[in-house]
Amino acid sequence: MKFLLISLFAIVIFTGCQDSRPSKDKISLMGGGVNPNTLAYTSLNNQKNRENRVEISKIDSSTQIKIAEIKSQNQLKIAQVNAKTQKDVAVTDSTTKIKTSEIEAVIKKDDIQNDFYISILVMLGVLLAAILLYFNNKKNRELKDKIHQEDLKHEQLLKEREHDEKRLHKMLELVESGKLTPEMEREVITSLTKPSTNLLESK
Repeated sequence: MKFLLISLFAIVIFTGCQDSRPSKDKISLMGGGVNPNTLAYTSLNNQKNRENRVEISKIDSSTQIKIAEIKSQNQLKIAQVNAKTQKDVAVTDSTTKIKTSEIEAVIKKDDIQNDFYISILVMLGVLLAAILLYFNNKKNRELKDKIHQEDLKHEQLLKEREHDEKRLHKMLELVESGKLTPEMEREVITSLTKPSTNLLESK
């Protein structure tokens, strides 16, 4: 742009210098020649300089107007590009937020489902452990009851044996004492030789 202004300025100066030279017509009108030191020559030269300055001012104004138009157009284009960029960024951000929200919703749903399944598995594990513990305790109780019953039965047998032995000794003492009649002695001997039911059951 500076080079264009300098070129236009040089062209105007060169043209002005050519126009400032007195033509043959002007010389002839002045009587065949113009003295550079005369007032008319100075006035004509000043007029040309003013005209040159006016032309340069017009060119400069026109150039400034064109520069301003170009700047305005560039600024408008830049503003349009910025607006489009901001719009695209806003659309991208909105789309990204929507997709992020959708992904987060899916992840949250999966987490809820996983927590639900984990809770079910934990409950099933606890229930299974409770069932196993119940059956184990039941088996232990049954075993303890069986052992207790066996102990009671064994104690009862021991008591019955002890009772039979005492009864036997009592009868033997009666037979040995001679206080019984012969019939009673026979009955006692018969009862002693007869197998005891409790003794058989203990065997």
